[in-house]
Amino acid sequence: MPRPPARPLIPHEHGAWGQLLLPLLCGLALGRLTAAALLLAAAVILFFLAHEPLLVMLGQRGARARAEHGARARRWLGALLGAAAAAGAAGLALAPAAARMAALVPVALAGAVAWLVWRKREKTVLGEVTIAAALASAAAAVALAGGAGAAAAAAAVLAWVISFAAATLAVHVILVRARSKGARDPGLLHAAGVAALAAAAVALAAGGFPPALPVAAAPTLLISLAVCLGRVSPRRLRPLGWALVGSSVVTLAVLVAGLR
Repeated sequence: MPRPPARPLIPHEHGAWGQLLLPLLCGLALGRLTAAALLLAAAVILFFLAHEPLLVMLGQRGARARAEHGARARRWLGALLGAAAAAGAAGLALAPAAARMAALVPVALAGAVAWLVWRKREKTVLGEVTIAAALASAAAAVALAGGAGAAAAAAAVLAWVISFAAATLAVHVILVRARSKGARDPGLLHAAGVAALAAAAVALAAGGFPPALPVAAAPTLLISLAVCLGRVSPRRLRPLGWALVGSSVVTLAVLVAGLR
């Protein structure tokens, strides 16, 4: 019997790649490209890559995928986790104490993500926001390892988390409307959530965080609010995705210009 074709064991959620790479680029740009910062960034990417083989092993990509590719996924998972642990340990050893403390946040959130994956709830609003927060929060440790200030690192992470949470609320409005064929419409509820996120960004700036925080989050907040209140067709999900990529690039530029 011919062997099944090799399944790519890399995460194929395009949005998650953006939630990983853009905050990491921001963290690297806010500080210097030190060995500690680069090693921590590499560790985060390696841990992220381990997500797909883990899902295959758990059967969450289907029983057939686990049967045909489970053994290879197990090998990949071990290799990726080993490399991530080595890079992370080296990065933490070279990083200042503030970066080591900041690294506890994504580690704790990763534990929450693991629980959500185990419960098969990673595709819920809570699950996707938790994943986005876990990915974005790693930027603080990277920034601090590069010598960035604590206020700048925290403001950047908060801006990313607020932006990604708003985008998640908007996308889920479209998905719920489509799956229920219009019977359910969480648009107003999610719009209120986006408005609350915007208010939180403004309140954080008023409380002492850099004003770049709400300015950076504004593009995604505005797009998300428009989607929640409008009637965006599911066929427009791809253009919406690109619009959110564009707003995230603006967020990156504002944060680097305003916090560096």
